[in-house]
Amino acid sequence: MIIAFGIIGLLLLLLIFFVLRTQNLQKELTLSRHSNKQSNSKANYAYRNLVLVTEALEKNLTQRLQSLYKSRLITQEQHNSLLPLMTCFASIVMNCCEKGDTLEESLKKVLTDEDPSLEGIQLVVKELPSNLRMLWSKNTADSFIAFCQAVTTIKSGDASENSVPAQKAS
Repeated sequence: MIIAFGIIGLLLLLLIFFVLRTQNLQKELTLSRHSNKQSNSKANYAYRNLVLVTEALEKNLTQRLQSLYKSRLITQEQHNSLLPLMTCFASIVMNCCEKGDTLEESLKKVLTDEDPSLEGIQLVVKELPSNLRMLWSKNTADSFIAFCQAVTTIKSGDASENSVPAQKAS
């Protein structure tokens, strides 16, 4: 009889242990769900801001490229090849960031209906200074952003070494 009460007591202690353990796990699950909701909210907020920033940067880069062309610091061919990159900047960057695409994959998706093909753009990029070609060849979103910034940058009225050189008159 004592053995039966001992076994019942042991089983009762195990039952209490498992009930308490289950309650603790439920509390942890609730906290994890709350933390997950907060993380998702922060990620959505960051995503919306990223979209806004890339769209604003797209407008800025397009205006700067147009300004370079009007100032005759870049040629017609360079303008025609670089303009689709600047006007589709937000889409290209977002494809790279959202889907993990490389720059080349993103360009193929975005520039399917554009007049200069990817090969035409690459020919123009080959004519650029080596620091710009290096940025282009990294094939990532951050290097593409740096490339676009460098291509459209000018110093006090004349083209810097980071900007697109105008073709020399022979």
